[in-house]
Amino acid sequence: MFFYFSIVLYVLALAYFMKLIVNFISCRGKEPPFICSFGKIKKEILEEARIFLRENSGIKVTDLGCGSGSLLIPLAKEFKMSKFVGYEYDWIAYSIAKIRTFYIPNIVIYKKNFFEADLKEYKLVLCYITPGIADLLGDKLNKDLAKDTLIISEIFEIPKLKKIKEIMSAIAFKKLKIFLYNPNK
Repeated sequence: MFFYFSIVLYVLALAYFMKLIVNFISCRGKEPPFICSFGKIKKEILEEARIFLRENSGIKVTDLGCGSGSLLIPLAKEFKMSKFVGYEYDWIAYSIAKIRTFYIPNIVIYKKNFFEADLKEYKLVLCYITPGIADLLGDKLNKDLAKDTLIISEIFEIPKLKKIKEIMSAIAFKKLKIFLYNPNK
């Protein structure tokens, strides 16, 4: 019985991995694949967000491309006075995030392209994007956000924003960066 269950899980994982590859190729890198934040880089992103949230109680926070909610959930559980909103376009990641956040009252997850969202209310923005949309996102964030908004980008730079800090990090022995920005106003 366990053998058959293992085979089914393997086939499902392989099918989902193939779906990710097809999605990534078909969108020409303009939409990042669903990859959960994990390891040292996740801990460092969460720590930077916690520092900001301790200084700015009761704010609205968004994760653009929230995936399964791996960044929003620990923050929402710790900072109950703040409101957390995730945007996710992939229906599988969206479904996982909705299930994981069902009993967390200060999180809302939308299956929506964040370029179509009004981001004016947010004071903390988390994102994992690809270089294919970095310029467009920079324009949107500069237009929508107040100058004191903190933007934390995992791995990829957003060139049109005002960089305030760069953190060296790693995932599985691969050196990566975390970028902290303010809108360029």
